[in-house]
Amino acid sequence: MLTSTERTARTRVRVSRTDTGRCRVRSTVTLSDPTASSLRPLLVHHDATSARVSLVPEGALLLAGDRVEVDLAVDAGARLDVIEPGGTVAFDMRGGRAAWDVRIALGRGAVLTWAGEPFVVAAGAAVARSLRVRLRDGAVLALRESLVLGRHGEEPGRVHQATEVVTGAGPVLVEDLTFDALTAPALLGGHRVMSSVLLVGAPPSAPAGPDRFDLEGGGTLWRRLGVQAHESDLGPTWRAVRESIGSEAG
Repeated sequence: MLTSTERTARTRVRVSRTDTGRCRVRSTVTLSDPTASSLRPLLVHHDATSARVSLVPEGALLLAGDRVEVDLAVDAGARLDVIEPGGTVAFDMRGGRAAWDVRIALGRGAVLTWAGEPFVVAAGAAVARSLRVRLRDGAVLALRESLVLGRHGEEPGRVHQATEVVTGAGPVLVEDLTFDALTAPALLGGHRVMSSVLLVGAPPSAPAGPDRFDLEGGGTLWRRLGVQAHESDLGPTWRAVRESIGSEAG
């Protein structure tokens, strides 16, 4: 848990279809403290059914006491493509903590893609990350992320990562992982980079292989480990997933 001195920044984005020729995009950023760093949603493009939004950091992220909250809602039949201009570094927190919480709600037939950039947990950082996704019937989710444990030549900081993806039929992916300087070598076999691509609601578009896991509850997870970022690159897989659902983002 964070202390009472935490700085919370909540970013909300909602996309809805309309009959006006442009989908409706509503976004807000709420700060608990004027000094809080945030993710500012920048509308890059939108048309009758879809929007592309870049989450642009305003201020240094991620520092001790920061709580970043992102709420994304895509209403029935609409589409949202999320991109990031660069990666995020959780810096040495000198005994403090930070949190990064994402909540996603997809309506019937909605589509969301998120082309995430590397999330680096530097030595001395302590971060709690969570991802909770709810999908209605016919919705499609495509997520790319890369977790980097420590900058080059560093030991990893500590990160607790909780993921819950649920459709109307039940859970698709539930994970609870903790990595730090003691556990990461054993859990990741000496690797420091873990890259993932998750696709739910659409058939897998990349061939089967050692990186692909077909989930019992539906959906597909691709995951690759590496000592360096290029060794765990899932770029071709992400492009195949993106092309299969018609995205030009990322």
